[in-house]
Amino acid sequence: MSPGRPDPLVIRRHLLALRLAVANLQRHCGATAEELAADPDLAWAVERGLQLCAQNAIDLATHVAVSSGRDIPDYAAAIDALAELGVIPRDFAAAFRGIAGFRNILVHGYLEVDLSVVSRLLNERLGDFIELADHMERFLANGLGEER
Repeated sequence: MSPGRPDPLVIRRHLLALRLAVANLQRHCGATAEELAADPDLAWAVERGLQLCAQNAIDLATHVAVSSGRDIPDYAAAIDALAELGVIPRDFAAAFRGIAGFRNILVHGYLEVDLSVVSRLLNERLGDFIELADHMERFLANGLGEER
């Protein structure tokens, strides 16, 4: 793929889906690992919500990175590329890049999901998705990084 420009419509579509998934998950904040284990429907809802958040975040990162001409060997590299492009701060990228591995566990290793990790992400890291969305909104508002 030759480099071009990120598509604002693609970005907006993923931002909407990300914000909706976060809003749905916020209703379940406070759920402990024990509560998730005792309520399979709740656990499923939280896991799938986090999966949607992670996938939309990764799709955003991948779209921006690839359309900016970056070679992305894996999902974590896509998040790193957002920092290299100035879309997100480097320290945020370093803290957030682990979401790529978590997404892979949810998708491929769903029989081995640690509910204490799910609960911790729900209760302590949900704001990371909002922060990413806010950075992406600024990226859009600034003309998709035209000043690069």
